[in-house]
Parts: sequence; C-alpha cells; structure tokens
Amino acid sequence: MRLPYLNREDLAEGDRDIFDRIAKERGQVHNIFRTMAYAPHLLRKYIEWSSELRFKTALDPKLRELAIMTVGRLTDAKYEYTHHWNAARKLGIPAEKLAALGEYETSPLFDDRERAVIRYAVEATRDVKVSDNTFNQVRELLDNDRILMELVMLVAGYNLVVRLLVPMQVDLEPGTKLD
Repeated sequence: MRLPYLNREDLAEGDRDIFDRIAKERGQVHNIFRTMAYAPHLLRKYIEWSSELRFKTALDPKLRELAIMTVGRLTDAKYEYTHHWNAARKLGIPAEKLAALGEYETSPLFDDRERAVIRYAVEATRDVKVSDNTFNQVRELLDNDRILMELVMLVAGYNLVVRLLVPMQVDLEPGTKLD
C-alpha cells in the first residue's frame, strides 16, 4: 500500500455516503475503494459506472468474470485476480477452468464463446489494438452489439482498475484468498 487506507470517518461528512453505498451494495468497503477515496468526487462517479458494469449488463456473468480475470492475470494484479476468482467460483466456474486461463486456446475446458472473450481481453490488455479477426469472432459469438459494447467497456474498465491497483500496491483484505 502506498497510501494508508481511509475509513468512513476520514472522509468529509458530505462524502461519507459513498462508503455507506459501497457497503450496502458490496457487503463491505474493500481496500480498492478505501484507496480511491482520496479523490471522493471521482470515487462517487466510479462507483456509479462500476456498479453498472458489474451488476447491470446483459453480458453473461461467467463471460464477464473470465474477461476480468484475464485482465488481472495479464497485469499481475493479484488483488483483482483473487477477488474475481472468488466471484467466478460463486457463479459455478470450476477452479480447474480458472487455473487453465493461460491455456485457454488449447484447453478443452473452454468453449468457442469463452475463447473469443478471453482472446479479446488478452489483445485489448496487452496490445490495446484488437485484431479484426478477434473482434469479428467475438461479435459473431455474442448475442448483439449491445453485449459486445458491454464487453469492450468491461475490459477497458478493468484495465483502468488494475492500473490503479498495481501502482498503488493495494493489498488484499485480511483473510481474502482463492476459494
């Protein structure tokens, strides 16, 4: 951690509702938010956006978690990877599949849609530029262009997240580990 984690009481009285909302929606105020709270005006906007990305899209939640975990794995963002491993497990994704993310192209554990989504996340994270082949394949395999755009925004959004987590050296909360 590069900055001490803030608590609700550390915020100006008019900003404390941000922590209240996070606790209500997500069960607790995680270290990422306790770090982002140094800029409460931006955290407030981020929570709006991230809540939409995480909980209110038509993208299949299992595909969402595979994409997020791919971003976390490629950027060595252990915080992101661990939290989303646990979220993926709660959705019923087997641990063997999650452990095989690095071999998604050849592993029989992944179907064509999963491979396309993971490949998209890999290219967008590593290179920013996504090949026409990858883009066209993921577009064909998702149900519509709205879901495609949700995937694009999800991968971009979680690339933002890891670029905050890693430089700020945000720690996992005590007791948080791969389930």
